[in-house]
Amino acid sequence: MLDSETITLRLKSWLARKKPEWLDLTMAPLNVQLGSGFSAEIFFVNVSYNDAAGAHARTLVVRVQPQSYEVVFGSDLKIQANMMKALNEKGGVPVPDWIGLEEDTDLLGAPFLVMGRVEGQSATQRPNYNVEGFLVGFSPELRHKAWSNAITAFAKLHALDWRDGFAFLARPDRGKTGLDQYIGYIREWHAFAGKGRAMPIADAAMEYVLKNKPAEADTCVLWGDPTPSNTMFMPDGSIAALIDWELAALGPPELDLSWWLYFDDLFSRRFGAKRLPGLPTREETIAIYEAASGRKTRDMEYYDIVAALRMALVAVGAFDRQVSIGNISANNESLNANLMTLYLAEKLNLPLPVLGADFTAFMSNLTPVEKTPDP
Repeated sequence: MLDSETITLRLKSWLARKKPEWLDLTMAPLNVQLGSGFSAEIFFVNVSYNDAAGAHARTLVVRVQPQSYEVVFGSDLKIQANMMKALNEKGGVPVPDWIGLEEDTDLLGAPFLVMGRVEGQSATQRPNYNVEGFLVGFSPELRHKAWSNAITAFAKLHALDWRDGFAFLARPDRGKTGLDQYIGYIREWHAFAGKGRAMPIADAAMEYVLKNKPAEADTCVLWGDPTPSNTMFMPDGSIAALIDWELAALGPPELDLSWWLYFDDLFSRRFGAKRLPGLPTREETIAIYEAASGRKTRDMEYYDIVAALRMALVAVGAFDRQVSIGNISANNESLNANLMTLYLAEKLNLPLPVLGADFTAFMSNLTPVEKTPDP
């Protein structure tokens, strides 16, 4: 296990090599440990230095590649690094200041990236932003403005030409078009998550997605995980940054929009929370996006199901992780009976799963503490 002093010395040396223009670099001592399972996958570093512009004191964010159970298939720090680097160079889409990526595992035991810390606050999932947090203190008008600004920000992302600096996102091995590649990814994830098990609702959704793929779809740069919790808002409702880019991909812009709408529904209707006044409705959100992008959305019902299937596969990964650390039994019925499969069943007119005691146990352990192995 790496102690704080070792991590501090190694990171300081790494930063000095990455940023030779940062003269007289100093780093405040860290209070963090990295070891098996990585108890701290994200931590903050306070540095000071001088450069041609003068003296600086700032906070950096270090994100270590998780080494525990893979909940989201194919998440990759390298994709996130390439996205932030490209968007820093392009401008126009607010993202954290890019510092660097280290793929060698020798330094901290796993790959890691470093970026600038962004001022602002995200709309948290725990506690639910509709119940508690800075948005509660906003006026309805300011909430509407903040949501509109976030939607406009990822509409600007979609306007970028993916062939100009984002070709690293292309996966021709999965298909010819952006949609083909994205569905190819979902298909791989479905097979990986299933492990040969019967998942009736997810299986039916996968079949629907393959059989009903739109004949025409645009290809653009996708954020991949557009949610209020991955948006840094300023007190005036402006957007400080869009964060978490490790699921960026190519595909139709409706995929990002449907993911945003899915989470809006999840953290209100599905979790039994009343939406804060001023937050745009589904119809208003689509209209805001269309006005910002200058294009009409297409086939949203299809993309809603793609988003719901993707989230159902996240739930499978979360289920397997809980089984692997002993929180629930492998026979727990929430593998196929949870909020995500319920949403899919509603969309596909399938029999609705019953959410009973197994689901309660599953939900109570969504963010469990790793158990310490016996010596």
